[in-house]
Amino acid sequence: MTEIPGLGGVYARALRTIGRKPNAAVLPQTTLVYPGATVDRAALDAYCQATGAPNNDILPSLFVHTQVFPLAMSLMARDDFPLPLLGMIHLSSQISVDEPLDAAESFDVQVRAENLAAHRKGTSCELVVEILVGSSTRMEMRHVFLAKGVSLPGVAAPKVSEAPESAADTPRRTAHWKLDAGTGRRWAKVSGDFNPIHLSGLSAKALGMPRAIAHGIYLGARALAGIEPQAGSYRWHIDFKTPVLLPGSVDLAFEPQANGYRVSAWNPRRGKPHFELVLERES
Repeated sequence: MTEIPGLGGVYARALRTIGRKPNAAVLPQTTLVYPGATVDRAALDAYCQATGAPNNDILPSLFVHTQVFPLAMSLMARDDFPLPLLGMIHLSSQISVDEPLDAAESFDVQVRAENLAAHRKGTSCELVVEILVGSSTRMEMRHVFLAKGVSLPGVAAPKVSEAPESAADTPRRTAHWKLDAGTGRRWAKVSGDFNPIHLSGLSAKALGMPRAIAHGIYLGARALAGIEPQAGSYRWHIDFKTPVLLPGSVDLAFEPQANGYRVSAWNPRRGKPHFELVLERES
């Protein structure tokens, strides 16, 4: 790739896939490569203002994600990608950082798709993003997405049904977020992710959601803002349990662990879990 594509063009291509019925369950055997990426300082400032992350020369891992994810989206918008991009739901992310990037560094990006699989609510796949400086992999991101209600020929149904998420005993609350109806639209301007399920109740309902839902990346970025290491190796993963409907509120518990943090988030009224994030520093 000679440039990271604009998301406007990606979404225009994605519109053509609405209602498409793929006849093959095969992911593109393609790795997109973009060499020499650099940081947009204004975008970094906007990210830090939106999430509360430290505004210095050390790049938060999810800021790097926002800068390079258009490559992953352009892979999902290809004609040979078997799942529709619009309406995709983010299920989980796992990110390993060998050493945080500095804002002055340039880096190469590689993106591929793996692990097409049946899910009790549709079909999922994994987008893998690698960040390299020279010949060294500095960061690997693995994001799992769900195409809700989409089944593909040749993809076997899960052997064990997943139980719906239910209310459970919650830890002691240490933080509370109030998210208004414009949360998704504001984050879209920061991140470039204008998936309609995040923008308004009307556009979300057109894609099967009861209301607009918060971006998973925004929730993860806010949770990481005060706990993500500024040096050394670490890894973290986040599992999204139930969507955060907008407007809405979230209760959270930040629990220090021996080598990191566990962050739990849940619905204050119903107790249902929204997400769980675990960060571990490498010894």
